[in-house]
Amino acid sequence: MSYGSNEAVENAEDDHREECASIIATKAAALVAAGDMSRLDAISALQDWLLREKEASTDPSGVLSIENVFPSPSKSASFSQIRAIAFELMDASRDAADCL
Repeated sequence: MSYGSNEAVENAEDDHREECASIIATKAAALVAAGDMSRLDAISALQDWLLREKEASTDPSGVLSIENVFPSPSKSASFSQIRAIAFELMDASRDAADCL
């Protein structure tokens, strides 16, 4: 592989990690805003969900995907509250995304 190919792969991996971190932060913020979980528990729950979703993508039977339940908040919160909490969770979410 040439240098350009390696750089393209690294850029794609970085983009994927940032997308996963954004998903973790936003969805964890909704759980925190609803009062369902602490910040660390919410990040951990979303990280586990993404790991199981990754495993489910290789399951030919589709059972893992069905069993992988997305952690949903028990009540809704304002968009601005979720956005503010998500902003605070981004560093921890990036760390969690690095482990995926």
